[in-house]
Amino acid sequence: MIVAFFDFDGTITRKDSFLDFISFTHGKLQLWVGLFMYSYYILGYKLKWVSDQKLKELFISHYYKGTTAQEFKKLGIEYCEHKLSDIIFSKALKRIQWHKNQSHRVVVVTASISQWIKPWCDELGIEIIASELEIQQDKITGKLAGKNCNGPEKVSRIKERYDLDAVTYCYAYGNSNGDKELLAIADEQYYQYF
Repeated sequence: MIVAFFDFDGTITRKDSFLDFISFTHGKLQLWVGLFMYSYYILGYKLKWVSDQKLKELFISHYYKGTTAQEFKKLGIEYCEHKLSDIIFSKALKRIQWHKNQSHRVVVVTASISQWIKPWCDELGIEIIASELEIQQDKITGKLAGKNCNGPEKVSRIKERYDLDAVTYCYAYGNSNGDKELLAIADEQYYQYF
């Protein structure tokens, strides 16, 4: 089995899909209001005082807490149909297709939420490992279900789903510090390749 693991934001996309998704669902003004409101936490994240999970949950809670699971899934599908392709690197898409043509398994491993990426992955016939939302009584709580899928958690999730001993060759694509563990498990590593 030959596998190609791709980070998503900044690797396949030209910008952060979470912020782009918020802009799509709430408009640019509301996105900027949220960025201003949580600027202290954003600074704390940059200085490593605030975890990526805490920051992500603040934004999820602010924009989507109380949204039904079905409504959020619909927003994800609409985003994939109308907006996501605008921020995809064409070279990344070609590389994914190259792997598929070689009969390699292609897996997106991302800290972003699955609902706004999975429809795109399904359309391409590729797999996804992503951060998941906590849902109670069919509504988004504002928290993640489990850990944010970033850094070491990417490799933990991969090991939960795949037997790496059965992988004969592994490619990995990433663009940030949150991908270093992902890149480390690969035979062939591509950093900021696209």
